[in-house]
Amino acid sequence: MKAVLLAAGLGTRLRPVTQWIPKSMLPVFGVPIIEHNLVQLRDQGFRHVIVNLHHMPFQIIQHLKDGGRWGMEIRYSLEPAIMGTAGAIKKVEEQLRGEPFLVINADTYRAVDLRELVRHHEENPAAITMLLQENRSLDPGKAVWVDRKGTIVRFLERYGSDSRDAVPADFLGVQVMEPRVLSLIPPDQPWDIHNVYLRLLDSDSEMRGSLQAGYWKDLGTLAGYREIHMDGLNGSCPIRIPANSAGRGVWVADGTQIESDVRIEPPVFIGVASRLRQGATIGPYTVVGGRCTVGRGARVARSILWDGVHIEEDSCVEDLVVSRDFRVPLPVL
Repeated sequence: MKAVLLAAGLGTRLRPVTQWIPKSMLPVFGVPIIEHNLVQLRDQGFRHVIVNLHHMPFQIIQHLKDGGRWGMEIRYSLEPAIMGTAGAIKKVEEQLRGEPFLVINADTYRAVDLRELVRHHEENPAAITMLLQENRSLDPGKAVWVDRKGTIVRFLERYGSDSRDAVPADFLGVQVMEPRVLSLIPPDQPWDIHNVYLRLLDSDSEMRGSLQAGYWKDLGTLAGYREIHMDGLNGSCPIRIPANSAGRGVWVADGTQIESDVRIEPPVFIGVASRLRQGATIGPYTVVGGRCTVGRGARVARSILWDGVHIEEDSCVEDLVVSRDFRVPLPVL
């Protein structure tokens, strides 16, 4: 089964960060979130991926290339004008070759079994099967409502009907689609997937949900971006951390230099070939990217440093995301 990875978004909720980088390239423990998604797809048996692009597309192409580094085949769909969620899928219709396909939001991370979603779709035929997670505390205006038979009966507050046994659920940014869905999308124009959902909700059992437990996070906001790092450091998010454990709550990648009198307050991550100068203090809940330098006597706490950042000696960095281009305050959680 092919996967369509949606990576064209402008990332408006992440501005000003996304003035320098597409949101799917946001580094999580130094690895772009789109790469975390690709590795998950590969590890669960998916090998053919189509990535749609619009905002700063060449940063994504330069990093992923043809996918050979991961044993995958990646093709790209460039959108000079952004096509919307459904329009993006319609644009690659010929590449899907009339077969069911997986659609994934590239700015969302979830530690779940995608193969189980596919099995559920095959055993319970529908036009679309969405990956959901029950959440009874969810704002009704943000919920997908699924009944005990697995049928989606209502989408947000606008679409569908009420059902006594339906429960509210989060949409985890993954869905399996049958090729007949594409006939509901007009060609060569922007189109939102909500328009498709509205049409399908008028037909019994055309939209189904597969409920799964497990960790997930939408990285569309700075709050979500901060949370996934905190969750990874405290062990509540099962995500790949590309470093060696150097004690409880401390991950240090290869080539790191730690000089004398450096104080490390876990949990922290220190990326490849970074240097912590004499008397520096790192942590807690700090992520240091690769090839960074933290100067003598400097303190970095509750912050995320991207690759190649240099922190001046005796300076203090707290509650910030820092690149070579900007310093942006992280939201207080």
